[in-house]
Amino acid sequence: MYKDDILNLIQQSPLEIDTEIQMTGRPPTMANSEFLTNKEQGDWAEQVVYRAINEFSSDYFAIQYGRSDSIAAGDDGFADFYMEYQSELNTSSSVRLSFCMLYGIKKL
Repeated sequence: MYKDDILNLIQQSPLEIDTEIQMTGRPPTMANSEFLTNKEQGDWAEQVVYRAINEFSSDYFAIQYGRSDSIAAGDDGFADFYMEYQSELNTSSSVRLSFCMLYGIKKL
């Protein structure tokens, strides 16, 4: 099973990874313009690195991880989105997300 393979790899990792972590909190109600600007710049930078690795490396390829939604606090539907995302993080998928975050660039 895929989950068992991931848990086995986590146990072999030299890093301590808490697989029982639970995300909690209330959804933020507003995002300021500095946050939105930084988010857009970060999204742009991630795409530049992603494309550079995948277009120019014959030894490595980058994989995307996490969600790619562009909804922000204050947008219609954000509170529901936020709570659904927190729930998703608290399921077994968080193990896969944690693993992908640690090993986001894979050697061919």
